[in-house]
Amino acid sequence: MRYSFWNKRIPTILGLILLSVGIGITTFLAGKGVNLTSIAGPSEVPTDIRITNITDSSFTVSYATTDNVLGSVNFGRDNNMDGIAFDDRDQSSNTPTQHKIHSITVKNLTPSSTYHFSIKSGSETFLQNDSPFTVTTASPIEGSVPEEKNLTGNLVLPDGNVPKEAIVYLASLETQAISSIVQTDGTYSLPLSFLRNRDLLSYFFTSESTVFDLLIKGDNLSSGIKISGQSNKIPTVTLSNDYDFTQNISPIITQPASSLLPIPLSSISSDNPVILIPKKNQGFTDQQPRFSGTAPPNSEVVIEIHSEEAIKAQVLADVSGNWTYRPPNPLSPGEHTITIITRTASGILRTVTQSFVVFAQGEQVQESATPSATPTITISVNPTQMPTQAPTITTVPTITVVPTLPPVASVSPTIPPIPPPGNSTAVAVGILGIVTTVVGMLLFLLSRGNISL
Repeated sequence: MRYSFWNKRIPTILGLILLSVGIGITTFLAGKGVNLTSIAGPSEVPTDIRITNITDSSFTVSYATTDNVLGSVNFGRDNNMDGIAFDDRDQSSNTPTQHKIHSITVKNLTPSSTYHFSIKSGSETFLQNDSPFTVTTASPIEGSVPEEKNLTGNLVLPDGNVPKEAIVYLASLETQAISSIVQTDGTYSLPLSFLRNRDLLSYFFTSESTVFDLLIKGDNLSSGIKISGQSNKIPTVTLSNDYDFTQNISPIITQPASSLLPIPLSSISSDNPVILIPKKNQGFTDQQPRFSGTAPPNSEVVIEIHSEEAIKAQVLADVSGNWTYRPPNPLSPGEHTITIITRTASGILRTVTQSFVVFAQGEQVQESATPSATPTITISVNPTQMPTQAPTITTVPTITVVPTLPPVASVSPTIPPIPPPGNSTAVAVGILGIVTTVVGMLLFLLSRGNISL
């Protein structure tokens, strides 16, 4: 009697059914590429993604991450993207190392061809709106090449030390965007000999009227620079200050000069609204500063500026979730706050407030730095002092000036990663498949008499 039930055909059939269902579920999940790991942490999510240095056989992808992580680019002429490129600093050693600022050059490409690529950051792969990024290489250029020329410079932090990692971008009204990693000693070099015009069809020849815009980023700081195209050497720059070396006056600039630099392709942003400019207690010499931030795509953003003027306005975030606003009239000097109000995709009302300072016209703002390492950094709307070869710096510790240079163009569209690896439904179905397989196997073995209870 003990085995009468197990000797029947029903347990055998039931066991085979459960076994088949379990195997089917696990096979389906494996075929879909579902894994049961956790979702990517914010420390490895790429931000400020840019494409620069486009030639007929190469291009460079640069981006930043919160923490030091490994980075690479998978690329190809189709969506298979079976090629791989590592960070420029790792290609000679063929040993990938972790970085916060990543610069990856993809080489040996076909001219005038469209390439697809994805970014492997840490343990995750990232796409642009569920599709690979795309870039088209330039066509070859026949004819003379401009004479060999490099634009070099040196970079220090406000405390006089060298940044751990930094990258410099260059462009002008007529040219393409190029970039270069800052060396460990703070020096950098931008080759201008093969710089192309903006349409990439011919080489660019500098003239007396050429003005280059540079953006340098590193150690969570940035600097905007204007310099003549006739220059070969940029004076030492203190990261966090903005400079205009085309003027015969103080080299600090008061207006953002970044609209020509490479537009960030994308960065990861949440559903919550963010004020990117101003930073906390940021100081402006421009009395009509340009504010920017992110919000849910296509959402209405109410902006309130709390000052003597009591400004209230409304803007619309674009399809990537970016918004910008500039007051129609000058703000009064002094401390102000800006508040943005918008609704998330789920309808929740969100409010974000940030404080900032507007300086009076003609007021001088002086910052601390190492005197022996930096040029003059005095801001003055009507300056009278001529720059010197090795100027000194006066310290006013009670005022902190954060550069007004916005992240090139509008900031940060959204890039979703490849379908989330931590999907809870997939995990539950996977566990169900495993349990079903085990139960089916036990029923089958019991009915065949291979094991006993």
